[in-house]
Amino acid sequence: MASISEVMAKGLQGGSWVRKLFDEGARLKKEFGEDQVFDFSLGNPFNKPPEAFTKALLEEAGQVNHGYIPNQGIPETRMKVAEFLATRFNTEISFEHVVMTVGAGGALNSALKSILNSGEEVIVLSPYFAEYDAYIENFGGKVVRCMLNDQFEIDIEAVRQSITPLTKGIIINTPHNPTGTILSQENLNELGALLKEAEEKSGEPIYMLFDEPYAQLIFEGEQVNPFLSHDKVILASSFSKDLGIAGERLGYIALNKNTPDADLLISAFVYAHRTLGFVNAPALMQRAIAKMPDLTVDATPYKVRRDKIVEILSDAGFEFAVPKGGFFVFPKAPIADDVEFCNHAAQKYKLLIVPGTGFGLSGHFRLCYSVPLETIENSREAFISLYNNFK
Repeated sequence: MASISEVMAKGLQGGSWVRKLFDEGARLKKEFGEDQVFDFSLGNPFNKPPEAFTKALLEEAGQVNHGYIPNQGIPETRMKVAEFLATRFNTEISFEHVVMTVGAGGALNSALKSILNSGEEVIVLSPYFAEYDAYIENFGGKVVRCMLNDQFEIDIEAVRQSITPLTKGIIINTPHNPTGTILSQENLNELGALLKEAEEKSGEPIYMLFDEPYAQLIFEGEQVNPFLSHDKVILASSFSKDLGIAGERLGYIALNKNTPDADLLISAFVYAHRTLGFVNAPALMQRAIAKMPDLTVDATPYKVRRDKIVEILSDAGFEFAVPKGGFFVFPKAPIADDVEFCNHAAQKYKLLIVPGTGFGLSGHFRLCYSVPLETIENSREAFISLYNNFK
């Protein structure tokens, strides 16, 4: 008898390319030294948290009550988040319609547990964050993959062909991991119109699960507003990237006032993350967030890094869509086998980049430029030599 389930065995065998490269990076750094390895594998924020966060955290640390808190989250924190989102999206969001979660991953899992029946389908847009597959399958859902177009925008006709009577939702991620592209409001509105049309035919709701952990890291273009495009938006996000507190796992789910059955959904989300074992987002982090004067951040340090890596990759000869947000870029590999290409980059040039195969689109690779500027600058010759190896 097997010690673990078939699902887990399959997951362990497939693994995560990002984590594999992270482990390989640790080995290379130990062998050759930190400054000789150019690690662009893991999407870890480089920035320190804002001073206001650190100050609030220190103030709370000495007086925080370590008892249980409401499963939905501390009311003052939810008020702060609701105010932040209402201002960003110019829509009415009440603190009653915010749930604090254990990161954006916890938010998506709680949302999917709440809306999915076994066998129902969720559309994901390739390339995409690969753990979406597991999140959906955790609750008996079926993953339906649909390609973005050549500009990494939503291909409306391809989505139309992907919708069936079993479709329960579609996950939207912008700014996008792994490409760094940003959807337009027009593109999102077209999707919303399609979802409404499909709902009218089936008589069943189709949710837009709007995953936006990079929302404040936008360099060009305007932030899109999902609440203008559809009336069944479940917004999932976290403070991991913008505030630089990824390890604290502080996320949230939010609905606006126009969401049908909003109160029922919120009750389901709270019950879901309680029964999943997440229970609450960390109480100390929630209290610190509540005391901050505001939750906005400056994306300039990321833009500086974006500009530098774009310059280096362009000089080397790579083809790619210039990222407009987030901290990833997704160039084409100069050979069809992106896994071979990334392995070669690691072994010969100590460049840790992730195969596009891990995101559902082969022939590309992802790199994260949320690293020290000197790491980016010092990688210039390695990228040039790597590309020339395959000319």
